Amino acid sequence: MNTAPNSNQFTQYLIGAPNGQTSTAAFTPAPPPAEPARPLPSVRTFDVFDTLIARRCVEPSRVFEIVAKRANLPAFAAARKAAEAKIAQYPYNLDMIYDELKIALQLDPLQVAGLKAMEIDVELEQVIPIAENMARVRHGDVLISDMYLGADIIRRLLDKAGLNKKVSLIVSSDGKRSGTIWPQVQANLAVEEHLGDNAHSDVDMPRRFNIPNRHTNTFSPTQVEGVLMQIGLRQLAELCRETRLSTWSANAQTRSVQLVQASLNFPIMLLGSVALARFAAHLNKQSILFSSRDCDSWLPLFEKVSQRIGFTCKATYFYTSRLAKMQPSSSYKAYVKRLLTADALVVDLCGTGWSLANFAATLGLSNLQVFFLHKLPAAAAYEAMAATPQTCQFHTLVSPSEAGVENTVLEMSNYATHGMVEDVRMLQDFAIPVFAQDNRSPETLAIVQAQQDCFATAVSLMDKYDLHEVFGLDNASLAAVTSALYVMLSQQMELRSIYGSSHTAEETSVRRSLGCA
Repeated sequence: MNTAPNSNQFTQYLIGAPNGQTSTAAFTPAPPPAEPARPLPSVRTFDVFDTLIARRCVEPSRVFEIVAKRANLPAFAAARKAAEAKIAQYPYNLDMIYDELKIALQLDPLQVAGLKAMEIDVELEQVIPIAENMARVRHGDVLISDMYLGADIIRRLLDKAGLNKKVSLIVSSDGKRSGTIWPQVQANLAVEEHLGDNAHSDVDMPRRFNIPNRHTNTFSPTQVEGVLMQIGLRQLAELCRETRLSTWSANAQTRSVQLVQASLNFPIMLLGSVALARFAAHLNKQSILFSSRDCDSWLPLFEKVSQRIGFTCKATYFYTSRLAKMQPSSSYKAYVKRLLTADALVVDLCGTGWSLANFAATLGLSNLQVFFLHKLPAAAAYEAMAATPQTCQFHTLVSPSEAGVENTVLEMSNYATHGMVEDVRMLQDFAIPVFAQDNRSPETLAIVQAQQDCFATAVSLMDKYDLHEVFGLDNASLAAVTSALYVMLSQQMELRSIYGSSHTAEETSVRRSLGCA
């Protein structure tokens, strides 16, 4: 018996049949509901070159000069600029530039490939971060660059500079400059703000499309860096600039001390280190004693400088203070006697030399050699207590009569994070410093640490530069440039606003303890 249902029996299962009745009408599905419009992703956009990253050598043309020197092809730099200028009115890339170079310099394909690879290598060697702007980048933000280098190379440059955010990268020949990129961006993204260095491409053009924008010129050399370039100290200027760009803090006071370190204090101390190394070598003094606390950062810089000029010596951090020298314990006397050998040169940032000369007399020493970056005139209050004995030979880079310099600001720029030395205990042959209570606030000490870190950054970056211009200065020029920078440093009033109260409180306490308050 055939039990298969007939076709009419299927119709009762058709969706849409009224009240379960059969229907023979064809099924027409209802249209899907319209998908609600999704909001555009909210992002910030950034230019890349001279906004997030910069070149150590500052100008792009100097990359070409480095390639020319490395390839032993003097005509390369000018030809490279001319080749790019020739095709710049059209969309172009690095390959097209080198097609022009091939003709201009009559290069074979192997030479073209080698020079192109060398240019990319030099770009990678020269890239440095602009930390202030990099800190603004978030995951999901978008980088937009008008550039002849390809996206893969730009990614490598950003990675080398330390960008660690997941970002998109749009590269075109002139999308920003012509404005053609912005309608496409607006169709897909809600731009909170665009940041860039070019007044036309990064400010005027996005403004035409009502895109909020902000101009940055952080990459540009500062006034001090510009002056250093003008007087022939270009590498020092580039080192100061790289230190400035590589450091950043959102805290205004911390950032101000970083800028002072990068542009003024570090170059002063570098020049002072060259002068000191020459002087120590001249005297054949190989035990260099750096007085606490002001020489805390100076010592490692001096070690690097002395290595550069081939001067072999031992640099030691000398635990000392006015109080320790004028009110010495027997243990402290023993500690210092071990250090003040005939081979010793005592170094201090600034001072009158009064306490050291008196302490040398207490120890029965004479003809002690002392180097100051800035020797101060005798202080009447100290001399009234005890005249400075003739036990030391004082030498200085900056004259006591130099006008416009403030040693207090120099001291503030070279603070240590530890308290004043009160004493040194000797345990067998080991010196154990005893520090006074440090009454500076945690906030103040954090700023001191930040300026020390910035100084240390500059010292570490020295490896990127040969600094031949600095090492080639004669002694008179070292003193002149140091003094000029010192005058500018003395005008940095923000240091007084940050450190003034704690500095005055400690100075008053020390003078009271010495009996000359």
